[in-house]
Amino acid sequence: LSAIPPPGVGYSEPRPAQLPQDLPAFSGRRAQLAKLSALLPEEGRPLDTAVISVIGGMAGVGKTTLAVHWAHQVADRFPDGQFYVDLRGFEPTGTALDPGEAVRDFLCALGVPRHRVPHGLDAQTALYRSLLAGRRFLVLLDNALDTEQVRPLLPGAPGCLVIVTSRDTLTGLVADHGAHPLSLCWLDAEEGREFLAARLGAARVAAEPQAAAEIVELCAGLPLALSCVAARLAAHPGFRLSALAAELRDAHDRLDAIARGSAEVSTVFSWSYRALSAAAARLFRLLAGHPGPDLSASEVAELAALDGLAGHAGLDTQESARLLAELVRAHLVAEPSPGRYSVHDLLRSYAAGLGENTDHGH
Repeated sequence: LSAIPPPGVGYSEPRPAQLPQDLPAFSGRRAQLAKLSALLPEEGRPLDTAVISVIGGMAGVGKTTLAVHWAHQVADRFPDGQFYVDLRGFEPTGTALDPGEAVRDFLCALGVPRHRVPHGLDAQTALYRSLLAGRRFLVLLDNALDTEQVRPLLPGAPGCLVIVTSRDTLTGLVADHGAHPLSLCWLDAEEGREFLAARLGAARVAAEPQAAAEIVELCAGLPLALSCVAARLAAHPGFRLSALAAELRDAHDRLDAIARGSAEVSTVFSWSYRALSAAAARLFRLLAGHPGPDLSASEVAELAALDGLAGHAGLDTQESARLLAELVRAHLVAEPSPGRYSVHDLLRSYAAGLGENTDHGH
């Protein structure tokens, strides 16, 4: 590393501006935006440390949309540049991006010729952190698989902001690096109405307020599902919201009715489901078929025993708690209060479509 030139010596100094386009119709999430903004000092004051925010949540809940929107809001506070990379943590191929590839791309964006990028991840990370030292960058790491994938991409000095999105809780970043977690939930009734109004026009939504409210409810407040429905309505200005609400209400397969054949919602759910262990996948299918609002770990073990899962997987209360923790980390099961577990309505619909004897190999 002794041969590494300091910033400004030997390399040109381009200013990376890699953020994806902000969503023009962004709406809601005011409380979450306020929490994120509270992580930064007042305007004009430098960061005393590298700030790391981890935005977690289930598939389709709008993690990337929120992260990109906030990044654009605060980008001018990081004048040396903004990095973005999709880490492909949850993809149909199951192949996440190697962190070394991301570091090498960041180095090239900083003006390092590719032939001068050092060999080995440790040397690459050291150069990356050296070039960021004393400067103000924003780094958006989207769709992270786990903490180990993120670590090499973290700046080593104060002055930078890192935003990470993941379907995993990434507790290692919180424990080891002082990251600030933000768990993103589905939209409430008012936010859902605003979501539709931003995409369909306030007048169209105001003309059928009850139908709009029912659509939000039938989509269980999931932004991805609402986006699919809004896209259909926007493409057909003559469609009444009440007619679409009735279609969703009466559908045998609500996910299929929402996506209207595109399978988009089911597909993004499947990427999380396929990452589960076989035992957790079986438990998820079992839980999704339970009609009650929530369950404890001991109640889950009893339910598994009645279903025959316990005999197959050796499930007891301790094992039940372990598998539930895996499902919570994957945001396929919610823990609304300590020790109580529930499944989102659309995830129930997804699990019902998997069938009783689904092989975890999918």
